[in-house]
Amino acid sequence: MEKKRDKTMEKKDLLRIASMLVMILLLPLFIALMFTVEKIITPSLKSSIQMQQAFRVITFGIPILIITVYGYITKNKLTSTLSGVFLMPLSFFYIDIIFDLFNYHFIRNWLSWKVILDLIPFMLIYGLVGHFASRGTKISLLIAIFIGILFIFFILGID
Repeated sequence: MEKKRDKTMEKKDLLRIASMLVMILLLPLFIALMFTVEKIITPSLKSSIQMQQAFRVITFGIPILIITVYGYITKNKLTSTLSGVFLMPLSFFYIDIIFDLFNYHFIRNWLSWKVILDLIPFMLIYGLVGHFASRGTKISLLIAIFIGILFIFFILGID
């Protein structure tokens, strides 16, 4: 009986660790792929403003939704916060890798102080969303959703 419990605990621990890695490392890949799709599709569509805004809402809104849901369901503050904090830096890292695969000059200096300083607001906002969502109360969930909605409006206003 004891061995059966240990095996189920090991499986649960492995699933928990896998979900943490997916949230922190693979969620940014979604943004990178959406950004790449946007850069490929919108020039052929004459860059309609509605299409660009739709891509922005999808690209930035779905990760906020996923971080919020993950944090609220698992109550895992560390993973929810880290997945928000590292979302944009890892996304830009993945974007550079994807675009460098199509670039003749593969080696670029992508990490500079300007890039890091530009990413700090994104890191803070996504981290706050993950932190508030993981607290598990309805008010903190509402705060996370409110921050996410404000952020989407902010992103739509940038041009």
